[in-house]
Amino acid sequence: MATTNVVLQPGVTPEAPTGVDFETTAEVGFYQLVWRRFRKRKMAIGALAVLAILALACAIGPLLLPAEHVDPTHADLGPFQAGHILGTDDIGRDLLVRNLSGGRISLAVGGLAMLLTIAIATFLGAASGFFGGVVDTIVSAVTNALLSIPSILILVIFAKAFGQSIQTIVIGIALLAWPYTARIVRAVVLSVREKEFVEAAKALGTPRWRIMLRHLIPNALGPIVVAASLTIGAAILLESALSFLGVGIGQPTATWGSLLNQGYQQLNSGAVGFFYSLWPGLLILVTVLSFNYIGDALRDAFDPRSLER
Repeated sequence: MATTNVVLQPGVTPEAPTGVDFETTAEVGFYQLVWRRFRKRKMAIGALAVLAILALACAIGPLLLPAEHVDPTHADLGPFQAGHILGTDDIGRDLLVRNLSGGRISLAVGGLAMLLTIAIATFLGAASGFFGGVVDTIVSAVTNALLSIPSILILVIFAKAFGQSIQTIVIGIALLAWPYTARIVRAVVLSVREKEFVEAAKALGTPRWRIMLRHLIPNALGPIVVAASLTIGAAILLESALSFLGVGIGQPTATWGSLLNQGYQQLNSGAVGFFYSLWPGLLILVTVLSFNYIGDALRDAFDPRSLER
């Protein structure tokens, strides 16, 4: 067989063969590789920056701006009038302060509901997939039952029965939102529990709870992170829908949903009413859309098949 000798001149390096993905062959950790894929999604990075700015503004904005107070002389002002950037409501309260204060509550509800939802879903989904049998039957039955009931209807009844507080809304959202993530965790655990390293752990006498915590749940971390990012947006939408219907977090606590409801009631007042409704609606849209962009990017980053695309 004839061979071809390639003579390289000094200072010239051979060209790399085409079709080689050095990102996958480099010795990097899994989560470092996930971050590399994630940051290639410019829309997701932009959404992350928007959320960071919005969260920071809601956290410290009301502390830096003048305190919210009733000023009937400045009632129903449009944007950029009398020192009010977004205008005022029907009793003269500054809408910028109101929207930033409402954002605190809405983002807090979304974050807390997400944490509680993921905790419930991870525990029940992992237990259902790992133990099977009666446990799987019960969890699957409860999951199917909850998925067949309109969430907003149950939340309205729950809020009316237990009070329209932040704690009640968070718990209510979590108790209804966990089945979606639990199904995903269950599917991952069902596929992982048959792997050799799980069988080896069982053969060594490792307790079941330790196998779940050390071997099964970490393998479902990717889908859990993706579900968590999407759950926050869904929780904010649910809380906003409840507040818009008047059965969410009670007054005088402001949320984006309650501000949207108050703006809706002022639509007959013309342009002022339109701007009253515009700001909370726009903030809800931007926030939920940003979380959805981040969730889509995380799903692709955690998906090994994305390397082929």
